[in-house]
Amino acid sequence: MVTHRDVLPDGGDKASPRDTLLALPTVRAAGVPLVAIPGSKILDELRLIADHLDDAGVPVHFVNAYTVSLTADERYLRVFQSDGLNIADGTPLAWIARRTSGQVAHLRGPDAFRELLSSNPSHGIRHFLLGGSDASLARLEQAIARDYPDAVVVGSFSPPFTDFEASDRETIDSLIRESGANMLWVGIGTPKQDYEVQRLAERHPAVVLAVGAAFNFVSGDVVEAPRLWRRTGLEWLYRLFREPRRLWRRYLLGNVRFLLLALRRRRG
Repeated sequence: MVTHRDVLPDGGDKASPRDTLLALPTVRAAGVPLVAIPGSKILDELRLIADHLDDAGVPVHFVNAYTVSLTADERYLRVFQSDGLNIADGTPLAWIARRTSGQVAHLRGPDAFRELLSSNPSHGIRHFLLGGSDASLARLEQAIARDYPDAVVVGSFSPPFTDFEASDRETIDSLIRESGANMLWVGIGTPKQDYEVQRLAERHPAVVLAVGAAFNFVSGDVVEAPRLWRRTGLEWLYRLFREPRRLWRRYLLGNVRFLLLALRRRRG
C-alpha cells in the first residue's frame, strides 16, 4: 500500500508511489487482472498519490462484462495487461472473480467519480474532464459546482466523437499541461477511452480514469439505475429498458460474448 511515509520527500530509497500502487495484489477473471483490495482502499490510495506523481501517471480502468467481451481483440486485451489498475465495475464480473479467485475490488466508475469529487481539499486534487459535448460538459460542471463545492475542476474539453487525429491529441495534451490537473477523467466511450487513458498516463503525471457513463449520471443527463438493480447485477437490464435502441447490441450480444469468453478462458 502507498503510505504517507512513502510519498514524503524524506522517504529515502523507497519505491516510488506509482510503482507501489501498480504493485497492488490482483486476481484474474475472464483473462483480465483485477485489483484485489476493497474499493474504499483503492480510493484512499488514489487520493493520496494524485499530487505526488512525477513523470508518468497511473491508468485506471473500470471493467465490466461488455469491456471483457471486447478483449477477444488481442490488442484491446493488452491494454488491461499493461501497467495500470483494472477495477471490477460490473457486478457479474465481480461475482465471477470471487468464485474463481477470491477477494476482488468491486467499485463502479460513477461511484468512484462521486467519491473522488468529494475528497478533502487537503489532498490537492485538481480535476480535468475529457468527453461529451460542450453542452453536456457545461451541465456536468454546473452539477459538480452545486453538489461538490470543494472539488477543483481546472479544465475540460469536448473532443471529436470520431477517431482522434494527431492534432486532437496535441490539443488535449496541451490543455492538460496548462491546467495543472493531476486527476483526469475520460468519458469517451468503450473501447476508445481505455486506449486514450493508457496514452495519457504515459504523458502526464496524473491519475487517469476511464469512467464511461459517469459524466451523464452525475450531470443528470441520464437516469441511473436504482440501487437495488445495481446490487443485484441487473443495472444492464435497467439501462436496456430505458435505451433499447442504443444499447441492445451492447448488452444482449455483449453479455453472450462475455459468458462464452469467460468460459473459454477458464477452461484454457
